[in-house]
Amino acid sequence: MSSEKQKNIGGQMKVLRIDNQNCCEPIVFDNLEKLKEQLIDFHSIDYDNHFVEGEEYKSIKDFTLENILSWGDWSYEWITNEEAKQYE
Repeated sequence: MSSEKQKNIGGQMKVLRIDNQNCCEPIVFDNLEKLKEQLIDFHSIDYDNHFVEGEEYKSIKDFTLENILSWGDWSYEWITNEEAKQYE
C-alpha cells in the first residue's frame, strides 16, 4: 500500500488543496482522487488555450495528479479531520 493511502486509513486524514499562486481559497477533499478530479475539471476550461503549437497534445483528462498539480501550480498537504474543520 502506498504511503499516501496509508495516511488516510480509517478516514482520519483529509487532503488540503493549496494554490501556490494564492488566487483560490484552500479546499478540503476526502482523498487524492477527488482532488485530482476537481483540478482537472477546474483547468479543463482553459487547458486547450494554453497548449503550445507543435507540442505533443495530451488530453487533460489523462493527467496524473502530479501532472495537474505541476501544470496549475498547486500543491496539497494531509491534515487531520480536526484541522479540516477550519476550512468548512
